[in-house]
Amino acid sequence: MFNIGEFASIGRVSVRMLRHYDEIGLLPPARVDPHSGYRSYEGKQFATLGRILAFKDLGFRLDEVARIVHGTVEDDTLHEMLASRRTELARQIDLDAARLHRLDARLRHLEGEPFMSTITTDLKPLPAQHVALISAVAPGFGPENISPVIGPLFGQLANDLTTAGIQPGPQSLAMYEAIASGDGEGARVYAAFPVDTETVAGEGFSIAEIPGTNLAATTAHYGSMATIGESWEALHAWIEENGYEMAGVCRELYIVSEPEPQENWVTELQQPVIRS
Repeated sequence: MFNIGEFASIGRVSVRMLRHYDEIGLLPPARVDPHSGYRSYEGKQFATLGRILAFKDLGFRLDEVARIVHGTVEDDTLHEMLASRRTELARQIDLDAARLHRLDARLRHLEGEPFMSTITTDLKPLPAQHVALISAVAPGFGPENISPVIGPLFGQLANDLTTAGIQPGPQSLAMYEAIASGDGEGARVYAAFPVDTETVAGEGFSIAEIPGTNLAATTAHYGSMATIGESWEALHAWIEENGYEMAGVCRELYIVSEPEPQENWVTELQQPVIRS
């Protein structure tokens, strides 16, 4: 048997952490002295502690770790949990890589190197569109805030349209606008599919006419949504450098999207503009 200090030292965790694991039922000691309250652990519990730390290191919450370690998760469910976590980590790597690229560009700019635009921009009018749409609130702008909201919205809208006997797609549209009411935090996110003008609202979705605009700066973003912020930043820089001002809510037109993998996606970024 090992006292709590010995067990903590060998297992390379803090005594405080072991006490917490005991309190939440994650790793109770093998024995608690009824008089002193001292906790003692058996050698075989190092294996359990190792599994706890391994899954915790992968980013799982302690309640998820408890389910895994205590054997209440079937193999198929564990596989899904691991695959989902892998997707989250891969997405975060993409986001961090894009941030690193933008940070390097800022550093080079401070060192005297001008910003180099890597996008091809077109100026064109945007036609009015009759769409079915739903919306939700994201905690802010940027892929890290928008992506977890907009993806499920499109899935929900596609299901609602199919239930109503309407075939969604193949192209879809997203719009984002700042929330002015309340504390002014967050962004209103809209997911939309173009539909026939005869289409009427149904269960879970509304019908709206997105007005056209006389002029918009547009560019194509290829690949993952995790790096789309970089393309938006480049488009905004082009608008400023070429004597235009943003004049309306931005849009994203998904030309190639689901069920294709994100590395094959093609998204047209659309920003209404006017001459400065």
